[in-house]
Amino acid sequence: MSKQASDFMPQGDYRKALDTSFVHRYSHGEDEWSWDIGMIQAAKAFLERLDPQGDQHVLDIGVGRGRDASTFILAGHRVTGLDIVENSSWPLLRKRWGDRLDLVNKAMQDWQPAPGTVFDAALDNGCFHHQHPDEWGPYLAHVRRLLRPGALVGLNVFGVDDAHPEAGWREMDNQRQGYFFTDAGIRQTLEAHGFTWQGLEVIERQHGEARYLLALVRT
Repeated sequence: MSKQASDFMPQGDYRKALDTSFVHRYSHGEDEWSWDIGMIQAAKAFLERLDPQGDQHVLDIGVGRGRDASTFILAGHRVTGLDIVENSSWPLLRKRWGDRLDLVNKAMQDWQPAPGTVFDAALDNGCFHHQHPDEWGPYLAHVRRLLRPGALVGLNVFGVDDAHPEAGWREMDNQRQGYFFTDAGIRQTLEAHGFTWQGLEVIERQHGEARYLLALVRT
């Protein structure tokens, strides 16, 4: 990392900063990622690799306005969606999808589902790269614990490009940080935490700089 944990604000303070940033963006209609074509492409690429028989229980980490969750449900799957911010779309999503969608206002690493709950797949479409560096390990370990052996996991993260080729942290709004990975860096990170590498898709971002890297792994 270009900015180690010792250079970061304390973990609790950073959590509050993340919450403040995302609450502001959603409440002011500034959540441009909700309509980002690159993130839509990442969800579709992940969906193509799910069991075609359908009725997989998918964990959507950072469910936002339910864009990806709705896509998965229409394909025949069930979804549990987590997010640190409950936004104005959630009441309509609950009404539309009923028991096919469970929405939970909780951080990934804090959430404990009902005993015996096991997921068939998980997609993190733009959350992991915002986590405090001290939380990378607990975050990824918790994802693994919630999934069945061999489950598909997709992590869509910021990737460097030719204009800014160095991996590292970049400051965003309201003290929110984003980590930009190299292709090799995201693979090394996930393999170091026990995931089995499946492949990488490079996707252009609709807004902002650099690219998206959709890392595909299995538990």
